[in-house]
Amino acid sequence: AGANIVSQNMQGSSSANVNAMIEGSRIDCIVGNARIRDFSIATEVLQAKVMTFVNQVAEIVHGVVDQFHGAVNKNNGHTFLIIWRIVGMTEEQITKTAEMSIVAFARIVAAVHSSIVLANYRHHPGLQQRLRSHCRVNLSLGLHCGWAIEGAVGSEFKIDVSYLSPNVSVASSIEHATRIYEVCVLVSEAVVQQCTPAMAEKLRLIDKVRISGYRDPLQLYALDLDYMCLEVDKPIEVWPWNTQQRYRSRQLLEVEKMRKLTDPTLVAEVFEACPKIAHMRRRYTFAFQSLFCMGYQNYIEGEWKAACTFLLKTQSMLGINDGPSGALLRFMEIPYGFKAPAGWQGFHTLGHLGGL
Repeated sequence: AGANIVSQNMQGSSSANVNAMIEGSRIDCIVGNARIRDFSIATEVLQAKVMTFVNQVAEIVHGVVDQFHGAVNKNNGHTFLIIWRIVGMTEEQITKTAEMSIVAFARIVAAVHSSIVLANYRHHPGLQQRLRSHCRVNLSLGLHCGWAIEGAVGSEFKIDVSYLSPNVSVASSIEHATRIYEVCVLVSEAVVQQCTPAMAEKLRLIDKVRISGYRDPLQLYALDLDYMCLEVDKPIEVWPWNTQQRYRSRQLLEVEKMRKLTDPTLVAEVFEACPKIAHMRRRYTFAFQSLFCMGYQNYIEGEWKAACTFLLKTQSMLGINDGPSGALLRFMEIPYGFKAPAGWQGFHTLGHLGGL
């Protein structure tokens, strides 16, 4: 992302003629943050092979994001900063871009957990010893929308395109919060507000929090995906590629990418049409969604005893632990004892996440 920005900082043909002292520009964008979980353990166990591991994950993240008109700005080892620029777009184009960012994150989850290449790490003895039953490649992802300053940061020795804004930090905090709610994808209301009702209903409102760096309390939405139900893709025969085949493949991918912008089909329908996404969402029934909604409404209104009754049911009714239900129950129980504090306004501070 931002290759055009670097070109503006180049003066002449020599790489020494780089002017880093050029002002950035404020843009509106959707900011995504993706993180490889348990990366420190993977680094300790895999050692030099961790570079291959990161690039195998990056191949999926970069490929999917590009197909849905986003761009990966930087990779800081275990994290990817992803940008969808919406500056200068019409309302219809902004809506489509916001929805494509959500579909892209769902596709990334599906691709990571069904990849035959990444599935090999589940059987790695060193990783099995450290991670035990959680031995699988996993990503957590957060989405937020807002402004950012796009520009080049560095000097004549090294220069990189960066996006600087409190909204970038908010996206990172939202991604980190996936550990609190035990979900893989969290989306802020700033993104959901840009979506059509058909797409917004795919997301579950799970909390309202105040996040450092953002003025107003933010509603958080979970994209419910049961990735444990996915099977690993079957091996396919790989043919040796030559330059001409690679070029032709890139052309086909570019045609498919542009079709997503011009296709009148609603993005929500594209979301529903993906077999892997549909399979991951099958567990989350209408009855579950309705019951959680009633529990959440009681939680927001300060009727915590009633909220507890509903959320205790939704926590276990899926056959697996529901993370958002558990997170709300823990918050209400300690230190409040399921009694809303005086002056409860329906939101709380997300708090420091570093120790989680």
